Amino acid sequence: MSVDTYLKGKNTSGYHRIRHEDITILIAPKLLSQANEVHLATKRKVMGRKLVAVAFHQHSASCRH
Repeated sequence: MSVDTYLKGKNTSGYHRIRHEDITILIAPKLLSQANEVHLATKRKVMGRKLVAVAFHQHSASCRH
């Protein structure tokens, strides 16, 4: 999974938006179609904070899990 924090000039109209306090999270349509859960957490580091995202895969009949 990639994270992009520079959005100037990018088309984000297809992304699902989730708002939590003062943070807006944009979720790609592909992730929405392939995951049934996404967990987000922040962790404190020496040089600031880090955002951690874990997506849980939604298995289908054609999936080899």
